[in-house]
Amino acid sequence: MTHPPRRTMLTIAAAATAAALTGCAGIKFTPWGQPTPTGQDNAPYPADLDHLNDILTLGKTTLPEGATNITVEPALKTAEASPGAWGYVIAYHAQPQPIRDYVDKYIINAGRFLDDFSDSGPVPYIKDVDLNSIEHPWVAGFRSGEFIAERPLGRCWLIITGGFR
Repeated sequence: MTHPPRRTMLTIAAAATAAALTGCAGIKFTPWGQPTPTGQDNAPYPADLDHLNDILTLGKTTLPEGATNITVEPALKTAEASPGAWGYVIAYHAQPQPIRDYVDKYIINAGRFLDDFSDSGPVPYIKDVDLNSIEHPWVAGFRSGEFIAERPLGRCWLIITGGFR
């Protein structure tokens, strides 16, 4: 027995729709504009160490070799300042040479001169790190964020942002 092609196509479409809806029954989506566990609208990951590698991948970066005392926090002031924006502040400690190597690879090929650069003055677009609390800060931008180093070298911050409209 043959069925008209239209009836067969409708049956296939109904079966595919039912299968798709059944397969999505247990998935919980965050509605658009609702905060994730980071407290930021539309942020792709929670701001925690469990998602550190995912967050670094967003910024197309890594941490310097041997980084310790790593913390991840949401960049809430960045998110508040721009609709749809989100960000992460990653703070860490590292030895001077791995910091210089990091700067050479991801920022500017001048890591050996890092101690000689003048201090960064006020940087109005950095809202989530208090530069006044950092001795001799040096700030440099990279593809999707900012790098901040305290001199003498040791403490550093990465601010990875996205979602700007």
